[in-house]
Amino acid sequence: MSNYVVFCNISGLKPMQATLLEQAGCRVLGDVVEFELLREQEESSDEFRDRGARWIGRELSRLNVLTGILYKAASLRFEPPTGNVTVNVGAAWGHAPQMPPSHAGWSDEGLEFRVSAWDIASHTEDTVLRFVMLDSICESAGVSQEWIDRGTWPPRFAEVRLIRNLLVHGSAEPNQEVLKYLEVCTRSIPGNRFINRHKHLELARLRSAHLVLSVWRVVVNDCVESEVELSSYQPASLRGCIIEDQGPYSIYR
Repeated sequence: MSNYVVFCNISGLKPMQATLLEQAGCRVLGDVVEFELLREQEESSDEFRDRGARWIGRELSRLNVLTGILYKAASLRFEPPTGNVTVNVGAAWGHAPQMPPSHAGWSDEGLEFRVSAWDIASHTEDTVLRFVMLDSICESAGVSQEWIDRGTWPPRFAEVRLIRNLLVHGSAEPNQEVLKYLEVCTRSIPGNRFINRHKHLELARLRSAHLVLSVWRVVVNDCVESEVELSSYQPASLRGCIIEDQGPYSIYR
């Protein structure tokens, strides 16, 4: 097993983002970021290069969760070059997938999926795709999406699922739970998906920022050492304005 240094270019890094990458064991000099990676037994050059790209991509997804800015790495280079090096494997060694340090909670096998889904949910302009990703994150994290008291506004993660179901399914009439959501929370929007598609999309857009904030708290809970309080049974915020310069979808109450 041999140790490699991986170099890549990441344009536009600010001091905060550089510090977060350094927490992952990277070295940052201007737009050039480098980190070390061990090549595994019988790992081909292509597999190893793909794993290097996945390693830094995972860290950039964590930066997106923490700062709201999604960076891309370019021009990955390996020293020594991966195609011309013999990999020496010790007589006995323990195998484990190499992950960044525990600062990011990478011991949770579902986290890589959630941060990559968050990349899409937080940056897509497609409202339907956003709610598909938000719902997938909730499902992956195992948060409660039940709506027990249907005479009140649904809990935040249940509302994500309800809007996702309203937007995604192809039958004309939603199920009874979604119809109840429209009755309790909108009153003026009929259920027929075909005739009222534009109204359903507008409802999703109006609720989007509030629910994105709720799901962001789920993802960030995995990406920091301190515990973030999650209240699954409370509805998402119902009023307030979005103040983007104070962080990802902050709410002023």
